[in-house]
Amino acid sequence: MLDIQNYLDFFALHPFWALAIIFLVSMGEALLVIGLFIPSTAVLVGAGALVGSGKLDFWPVMIATLLGCIMGDQISYWAGRFYGDKLRLLWPLKNYPHLLAKGEDFVRSHGGKSIALGRFVPGVKAVVPGIAGMFGMSQAYFLAVNVSSGILWTAMHLFPGIILGQALAVAGELSGRLLIVLLVLFILLGVAGWLIRVASGLITPYRKALQGRLAAVARAQGSKPMRRFSKLIAPENPNATLFFMLLVVAIFAIVALADLVLGLEIRHAVGNIDRSLFNLFHELRNAPGDEIFVRVTMLGDDIVIFITAAVIAVWLAAHKAWRAAAATLIAVTVAKIVLLLTSTVFSTPVANSVPDAFVFPSPHALMAGTLFGIMAALSARGLSRWAQALVVSVAFMLVIAISFSRVYLGVSWLSDVLGGVLIAAILTTLFSVYTATVHMGRFRPIALLGVTFAAFILAGAFHISTDYSEDQAVYVAQDKTNSLPVATWTTTGWSTLPQRRIDLAGRLSEQFIGQWIGTPEDLEKAVTPMGFVPVPKWKWTNYLPYLDPHAPLSNLSPRPTLHLGLRAKLTAYQIPPAATDYRLTLRAYQSTTVVADGMGARVYLVSLTHEKLKPQLQLMAIPSDVQASKEEAANFLAAMSAQPTVETMDTKQGSVLPLAIWRPKTP
Repeated sequence: MLDIQNYLDFFALHPFWALAIIFLVSMGEALLVIGLFIPSTAVLVGAGALVGSGKLDFWPVMIATLLGCIMGDQISYWAGRFYGDKLRLLWPLKNYPHLLAKGEDFVRSHGGKSIALGRFVPGVKAVVPGIAGMFGMSQAYFLAVNVSSGILWTAMHLFPGIILGQALAVAGELSGRLLIVLLVLFILLGVAGWLIRVASGLITPYRKALQGRLAAVARAQGSKPMRRFSKLIAPENPNATLFFMLLVVAIFAIVALADLVLGLEIRHAVGNIDRSLFNLFHELRNAPGDEIFVRVTMLGDDIVIFITAAVIAVWLAAHKAWRAAAATLIAVTVAKIVLLLTSTVFSTPVANSVPDAFVFPSPHALMAGTLFGIMAALSARGLSRWAQALVVSVAFMLVIAISFSRVYLGVSWLSDVLGGVLIAAILTTLFSVYTATVHMGRFRPIALLGVTFAAFILAGAFHISTDYSEDQAVYVAQDKTNSLPVATWTTTGWSTLPQRRIDLAGRLSEQFIGQWIGTPEDLEKAVTPMGFVPVPKWKWTNYLPYLDPHAPLSNLSPRPTLHLGLRAKLTAYQIPPAATDYRLTLRAYQSTTVVADGMGARVYLVSLTHEKLKPQLQLMAIPSDVQASKEEAANFLAAMSAQPTVETMDTKQGSVLPLAIWRPKTP
């Protein structure tokens, strides 16, 4: 398990590196065009979190952020003053004429205030300083506005992170594992919002051109439905952007869903990934995290979804948007029917007492995705492109949070969640296509968003306050171990476990050469006399020697590898007498099986790899390991069986290597 504390301690002990990163990100965010692709908000909120958790001092972080944003704007301003109108022809601005035109209109409309306002307006903040310089704004005036607005911009980015850091520090005191899980969720939410923002800016010129061509082709058909479609998709339609993006998402969702279903039913390609993430989060589960994510998952329960959908329908009906109200109820009903139909087609791979557990698609992901997709499609009508992106991002983040809670609680496979989100995207697009062709009247979409969100919060709060205790007992972490008698294990039971390591992506890797029935500590005692050196628990700082391309193999820790999402419980390496550029690395991975022998002993899967140094483009050195040769494996098996503290229970001949079953010898 990742030790986040070591990561935080590294920046606490080496604040220069943290401040350098903060300065560069803050500066890059303000550079011409480049700032569009810098996830400054996520990084700076993270920096504030380090301040709030006590790992970094406030004033150095504040000053580094402020100097960075001032310097970035100043460099962009100087570029505009130096090149003038030639700036339009320089890379990368020449590839974004629409962005430059939008920035020019913004500066003309707001004058000197554009420097301050532009910092907070997505889509123009990366070009406004350069345009101000190109238009001849005085250096003194620009600097005054640059510094004053930079102070406000810095505070608005850091202070939310400081509050978050203080909250995480409290969570970390309750449970280090909770801290990791929360950070994973926040990273997922931040990356999702950033990707939507970047994608929206990148594809704008291509989207408008494609929309224009599609509209022209539709008009040429002459039929009434095609003329209506032409008006709907035309670039001048204020809702065309949202509609076009939904069409693209729906096409992608259909293709991805087909591939996912084929993978489930034919190739079984996603099964290993599902089990890896299940095991990973099963290890990370903790009581404070359970309290948070049980509540989050309850927000996706049917009672909350149906109440919120009913509020949307009632609001639309009250504003005489009858067809849209009916479409809302139909979309939610269809989502429920899809669940009923698919539950008869796809078998449930794991028996579980939790309602809707391990069902494809995930009911919570599908219902929440459909509800928030409808809410975003209605509320974003008539808004600007960036406002639409904001509404869609918030809705998508809510779906991610609920879906994440299902995977964390171990009641949905990743493939179940993906299936639910993809089907919800298709239903949302169909809903949007229909409502875009009917008269909606003045239904006040922004007010609808506020009322719907309030209804969602109130329904969720009521549901949690009345049913939390019952649901908490239902979602308690289950021990997934299975027990077998010794006789059964040594005859046929051993073959039920994976014969090869399965990485986090579900790919098969090296073959296991042994199964250890005991504890990692007993296995360590057995291999130490054979010359194996145990490797301490992996820390974040173990990566640092990899950055030296000339580092010898002896200075590098073996790579941390995973089997079905779990890191090895024991890692040890041996340097053979004749070896000069390689070593043998032993790893033992925990299985879910216990052999009933006295009190019972866990089975660990043992691998042996041949590890060499592999420089990466002369930039870093990373140990590279492959399956140990048959001779190396045979020598290890013989030496292991000869240990006086080890009892060899049986040896099985595999397709590549023999597999031995050992346990500690009883004194």
